[in-house]
Order: sequence, then C-alpha cells, then structure tokens
Amino acid sequence: MRLSVFPACALCLSALLAPAQTWRDAAEARIERIRKAELTVEVVRADGKPAEGVSVQVRMTKHAFGWGTAVAGRFLLGESGDSEKYRRAILDNFNMAVLENDLKWPQWERDRETPLAALKWFRSNGIRVRGHTLVWPGWRWLPRDLKELAGNPEAMRRRVLDHIRDEVSATRGLLEDWDAVNEPYTNHDLLDILGREEMAAWFHAARGLDPAPVLYLNDFNILEAGGRDTAHQEHFYETLRFLIDRGAPVGGIGIQGHFREVTPPEKMLEILDRFSEFNLPIRITEFDFETDDEKLQADFTRDFLTLCFSHPRVDAFLMWGFWEGRHWRPKGAMLRKDWTPKPNYEVWRELVYGRWRTETRGVTDARGGYSVRAFRGEYEISAGGRTVRAVCPGLVRIVLP
Repeated sequence: MRLSVFPACALCLSALLAPAQTWRDAAEARIERIRKAELTVEVVRADGKPAEGVSVQVRMTKHAFGWGTAVAGRFLLGESGDSEKYRRAILDNFNMAVLENDLKWPQWERDRETPLAALKWFRSNGIRVRGHTLVWPGWRWLPRDLKELAGNPEAMRRRVLDHIRDEVSATRGLLEDWDAVNEPYTNHDLLDILGREEMAAWFHAARGLDPAPVLYLNDFNILEAGGRDTAHQEHFYETLRFLIDRGAPVGGIGIQGHFREVTPPEKMLEILDRFSEFNLPIRITEFDFETDDEKLQADFTRDFLTLCFSHPRVDAFLMWGFWEGRHWRPKGAMLRKDWTPKPNYEVWRELVYGRWRTETRGVTDARGGYSVRAFRGEYEISAGGRTVRAVCPGLVRIVLP
C-alpha cells in the first residue's frame, strides 16, 4: 500500500496504528525510565557550608542520544548563501552527522580532500560522525576496475583490503563508527566471488587499522514495507549471526528507514526486539518518509521517533538529509527549498529540542542540594552567579565566592 495513493482525509494514521494509545503510553513510560537519570547539584559557600535557598538553573547543551542527518560534503563546505544556511541548520538541529556519499569507495578515490575537510568541520563543531560506507559489495557501487578482477579473486581480495587500509587510515580519529558492510542482501557481487567469509575479513581489517570506530552491518527494508519483507529481515539476521559466529568484530546494527508507507509500531517494536537478541547497539541510520501528505509524514515521523527513542537498544537516529535542495528524495525533506519548515520539521523541534530536552530551575534545600531527573547528556548548571559544566547522570559541586 503506497500512502500517496490516498488523500489525507481518507487515511488516518491513528486508525492505521491502533490501538495507538496503548503503544504510545508504553513508549512514553520506557522513555522516562531509560532516557532519564538523576542529576544532583550541591552548592556550598566558600567555608564549605551548605548554601540553602540558592536558585539553580539546569540547561542541557548536548543530548547523549545521537540525533543526526546525512550531509552533502561539498555543499557543506560551499560559500553560497544556501551553504551558510545549510551549516547553520546542521548546528541548530543535530549532534551527529554522516556524509551521504563522500566516503563511498568510488567517490573517495576521486576526491578525498572534500570528505576529510568536512570531517574536520564536524569535529571542530562538536558533531559526532558516522562513516558510510567501507564496502558496498555490488558492482553498481564499486570502482569500475573491480569487475575487471572477477576472474582473479586474489587480486580482487587485495584490492578490497587495500581500499579498507587506505580509507580507515586516512580517517583515523575522525569517526565514531563505520558501516563496514552495506546492504549485502541486494549487493553481493563481491561475495559471490570471494565467499561470504570475506565479510569477516573486512571487519577484522578495519578493526586492526583503527580500534576506535564501532563497526556496523547496515541494511534497508528491515522496518520498511509494512514490515512484510521477511526475506530481507531473515537475511540480515542470519548475516549478523554468521559474522558474529566467525569472530568478526561487529559492534552495532545499522537499520535504515526509507519509508513510502506506514509500518505499524507494534510490528517495528517486534522487529527491533528480535535484533536486540544480539545485545548490540542499534542505530536508525537513514530515515526519510516520501509522501505528498505532509500531515501524515509529520504524524509518522512523530510516532517513529517516539518508538525508536523508547527502545533500549537504539542509541541514535539519523535523518537521510533534511533540506529539499540537497535530498535524494526531496519530498522526504524537513525544510523546503526556500528554507521554510514543513510539519515534520516542527515535530523534530518539538520532540528533540522540546519534550526530550531538560531545561529547568529550582532552589537548593537545607543541605545545599538540588536534584532533578533529567535526560542523559551534557549540561550547564548555574547557581549563585557561577556556571559549571556537568554530565547526567552525575553529581556536580558548585562553590560560591
């Protein structure tokens, strides 16, 4: 069922997702339980005595959860007015990013200076970065000379490992994780020649060159298509098991999210729970929802964000682009070409920078203490004219002059 076929008045998201309140209530309870922790402030005077009745302001500066987007590297570094707005929108809305195309193998070999400059821009602005992708093993996504090596498996094997060595070494210290292998269900030309076991060698090679980035297997149609693509789901699950059983250093599960129709939240929770059996972090790596119905798009975005944020194994959620002017599916963007916000952008702001962000104030008690249950992340705490940085969960002590 493609949503664009139906007019907005004929398609009620709450009806599709019934019983909506049941899953939403459970999700909100999980968010309260797993995404918040105790942040305690202790205020004392210069003589060490508790400072009672002091006003304390608590303001989150950065979320522990990853809220990200795909970014076009060359455009990010451009000098146009739109590039400046693009950079500003990234800084205003995201704490994580992934280069949409610039780190893919063919693009990397044509131009490595652009992605390296973009990665350094992210680092200088405190933005965490995913690497996408080391090996996308289908001819369509590989340098042309790989196909010419089809009759020489050993030369092909060396070519792939040389690429991994080159790119991982060049980006060392700049990335939080890598999609080590991307979409092997539909892109398996290299695997048909080298064998599936070669994937484990790719993971090992990447880990040996840089032990810091978490290595992910990434694929699509796990949550999409109404949850009906069970063949794709089974292959993804079995591939993860295959790699782990062979000792591959798989550190995370990348689940895309290129939607054209609604998948019921109960079904998505069931799928996420199944992949949680691996006890690995799950990242929603590539979300967009392509539809002409902007209200439906916003409603589904709200529900999908809520569902994912409520799941204990999910630790990051990345949009696959945000601006219509630089989006592979322009209808999936959150900001129009003229930079005006769409309803799904308002949902993002309402949740990520509103409901799921802690900014509060209170007064210290007789022991000079003030505690708040806050969303996990980094904070600025102000009391008695002093401002300090803190992390939730945690205890911070402020000494007044």
